[in-house]
This record gives sequence, structure tokens and C-alpha cells, in this order.
Amino acid sequence: MAILAMCMPILAGKKEKWQAMMDQVANDPNFAASRTDAGVHERSFLQETPAGDFVILTFEGDDPEASFGKIMQNMPKDFAEFAMDVHGLDVNAPPPPMPKLVFDSKA
Repeated sequence: MAILAMCMPILAGKKEKWQAMMDQVANDPNFAASRTDAGVHERSFLQETPAGDFVILTFEGDDPEASFGKIMQNMPKDFAEFAMDVHGLDVNAPPPPMPKLVFDSKA
């Protein structure tokens, strides 16, 4: 099983909105099913820092990069608007480069 991890900023003043959405999707079986349908297990972590707040996402599966692409392509409009408002992420723009693994203690 492969893993993909990425970090996204939570824009200033948007942490409460982000938390409200996380509370909502945590109780939405369709949200979890969308990840299963994409072939990935997703986890989200809140990282609070002096430089601002971030969400750390992990995707585990056979091909997490392809799964992330499927999630982006099939994102509901309301969640896409949320991603733009809270993270500054335009899901309709070309994606940024995928994170690069730089250290693996089991390699």
C-alpha cells in the first residue's frame, strides 16, 4: 500500500469554517464512500503553528496520486467552493506538483 501526504494552508480567519466542514463530513457516509470509490483511505490532521494553521492530508491506497486525481475531478461544487474559500485551492486550475517523498525510515 502506498501513501501520499500533503499540506494545505487554512487561510487566516477560516479555521472555524474548516472545522465545521470537517465535523460535517465526518458524519457523512457519502463523503467516506467517495474516498472508497476513488480507491483511497484519507485522513486529515489539523496542524496549528505560529505561522498559521494547516491541514495535513494523507491518502493511502494502491495508487494514491491517481485516487487524489479522481477526488479532484469528482468534487461536488459546494466542496470545491469551500476549498477555494478556506484553502485558496482552485480545483479547476492545473494541480500543483505532487509532494515528493524525501525520507523513509524503512527504505
